[in-house]
Amino acid sequence: MTPPPVGRPLFSPLSIRGRLQLAAILVASVITVLAFLRARERRAAEERRISEQSQQTATIVARSLDGAVRDAETLLNSLRRLVDLSAAPERNDVLLQALYRETPVRYSNIFLVDSLGRSIGAAKLPAAGRAAVALGERAYFQEALRTKRFTVGTPVRTTLYDNTPWFLPFIAPIVDSTSGRVRAMVGAGMLLDSLEAMHVARGLPSGSILSVIDSADRIVLRSRDADAWIGKVFPQEPRPSVTSVPLAWGTFVTSSIDSVERLFGAQTLTQIPWRVYVGIPTEYAFGPSRTQFTQDVLLGLLFSLTVVVLGYWIVARFVSPIESLTRDARAISTGDMARRSTIASDDEVGTLARTFNTMADAIVERNTELAASQEQLRQAHKLEALGSFAGGVAHDFNNYLSSIIGHSEMALADLPVASPVRDDVEGVLASAQRAAELTRQILIFSRQQAMAPQLLDPNDVITGIERMIARLLGESITLTLSLGPQLGVMRADRGQVEQVLMNLAANARDAMPSGGRFQITTSRIELGDHELHTPTLPSGHYIQISASDTGTGISAATRERMFEPFFTTKDRGRGTGLGLALAYGIVQQSGGAIHVASTEGRGTTFHIYFPLATAEPAAINAIKGSESLNGAFNDSDPLIAAAAIAPATVTPGAERILLVEDDDAVASATTRMLARAGYVVARAGDGQAGLDALASATRPYELVITDVVMPGMSGGDLAREISVRYPLVKVLFISGYPDDDELVRDVAEYQLPFLAKPFSTADLLQTVRRLLDAEHRVAGAAR
Repeated sequence: MTPPPVGRPLFSPLSIRGRLQLAAILVASVITVLAFLRARERRAAEERRISEQSQQTATIVARSLDGAVRDAETLLNSLRRLVDLSAAPERNDVLLQALYRETPVRYSNIFLVDSLGRSIGAAKLPAAGRAAVALGERAYFQEALRTKRFTVGTPVRTTLYDNTPWFLPFIAPIVDSTSGRVRAMVGAGMLLDSLEAMHVARGLPSGSILSVIDSADRIVLRSRDADAWIGKVFPQEPRPSVTSVPLAWGTFVTSSIDSVERLFGAQTLTQIPWRVYVGIPTEYAFGPSRTQFTQDVLLGLLFSLTVVVLGYWIVARFVSPIESLTRDARAISTGDMARRSTIASDDEVGTLARTFNTMADAIVERNTELAASQEQLRQAHKLEALGSFAGGVAHDFNNYLSSIIGHSEMALADLPVASPVRDDVEGVLASAQRAAELTRQILIFSRQQAMAPQLLDPNDVITGIERMIARLLGESITLTLSLGPQLGVMRADRGQVEQVLMNLAANARDAMPSGGRFQITTSRIELGDHELHTPTLPSGHYIQISASDTGTGISAATRERMFEPFFTTKDRGRGTGLGLALAYGIVQQSGGAIHVASTEGRGTTFHIYFPLATAEPAAINAIKGSESLNGAFNDSDPLIAAAAIAPATVTPGAERILLVEDDDAVASATTRMLARAGYVVARAGDGQAGLDALASATRPYELVITDVVMPGMSGGDLAREISVRYPLVKVLFISGYPDDDELVRDVAEYQLPFLAKPFSTADLLQTVRRLLDAEHRVAGAAR
């Protein structure tokens, strides 16, 4: 081989055409690789999707079968208590026929047989009559007879229908309580075609298979060729596939017994040891990816040719103007917001330049808006800081008020009735109570208020916010109250009850855009053990508050989800979906329930049930209710109400109490209150000192009263330590500003003993006595 002349390169540079050809080859290669990668990714995505679908379907089927088993077991358990084995079979037939018509589940039959499997009652009888019923040799009958338990059999044919369809039998024995012998059995059958599992199977892609296998590996249910497979043993060793790979959720790819590859999902039932398998053909998943691969390759080649053709034109027409735009963009990125493009052509580049200038103007406008938003954010931070500051001020203020109220009440207790100083001290006490109400408002503003359940007259609560509800509803909606007399009292947080009523009024307003009528009714009712509309409530006396509107009503689908958090049917921006969820939670927390009755186009009624609280007649007459949502001060101040219902004398005590309080004034007043009532009180200045006092005590303390906000160890941390080290010691929290979020949540959710500062002597002594007496009752019951 002759070497190339000196000075010439080994390879000559490619021409423009060669470069374009090379570029086309490279682009085509890249597009082909991308098409392959995309097809593989799509295949994997389809595998995951079908795997998830098969697994989800298996889970849904398992849950539906579990539900069918539970329904059948519930039915048969109820039936065992209803049937009369001494009655004539014809009388049992009438009972079972009535139950068959009324049950919401579609059963093929409900029957009653004796211990030999002979019919003594049935909702349906075969054409040959009662004598044709002989279940004694059935496997499920023998299993129930042996185990004396509710049993689910394998599917069998029924002659009750012309085409003798398959049905799934359920049976439960009736056992003699004295001899333990099976006297009879109640049973029910469910047509396989009526099972929700079969409806789910029909929604699967073509070629899919749904199989249900019992603990003996016999096929119980199969969506394809059911007659050929039900009752047979499922093959344990299917022929493996070369594409068998493990996938998520236990799914896998394998060749089924009919040589069709499927993606399988499996799920085990919880009620009975059955397994559900759902297989979806892999062709359903991989076919679209193959088609997409071919399309991507063809589009890639076409795109490559387009790139070659447009190459020259793009370079000549767009490169220089784009470089100019690039320089302008860099100038703007460095802060030159006055920079604009000078390109003024009418072609695409000119359009791009004008778009660039518009974008630059928009950036300037966005920056202006951003500056305004930042200013709003700073204002929000100021409000947040103000709320925190207000909460801190309320904490110190409540400590001062606790000392003032405590010493004032003790001074009043020591002063003679005719003393001229008494009016002055009463004036100080009244002012302190008004100041306490003001601090409560501050705590609401700072969102640091624990739940405070109290005895409430529902009529007083409703009338207290009547004007506010009317303003919320507007002039086009008429508000009417129908309040029953002498309802009694309920124990709940007044502010939360008011919030429930306001939320219901807001929903009623939205349901009556053209006006209507909103009515609130109160009554005292007694619920029995079988009240269908309030299944969560035990029998007893309740206060019922009903809120009715004449609006658009609520659909059945919406009623099923209306109490879910964040579920709303309102337009975006008009509702958060929390109103009814909060109302539901508040009522549940107070021991009650909500029932909704609604007809589309005819209005809605919410029935709220609160347990009737027991209280002395004098206490009921003294209840006026606390301040309503409008924030006005009135004679229903909770401190005044508490003082009004407090007994003239307080039961003295002799128990040992440890007071953990870092404020000397509060500690001094509280100690004197307790000591005057006969308690033996020790003091600790912080949480660690409280633990040391408990550890060094020669005699155990029955109660620890602790402040929540303290330096070092907080009251919540102290209570958690006490619950571990001294589980028998009761803990009472006192605070004017509980900034322990976890503790605030626990106080509301678990109704922990909590006393808000400032508190009166009667409040303190009654709370302490109630806690100690409850502990004594528990100890006595344990003994």
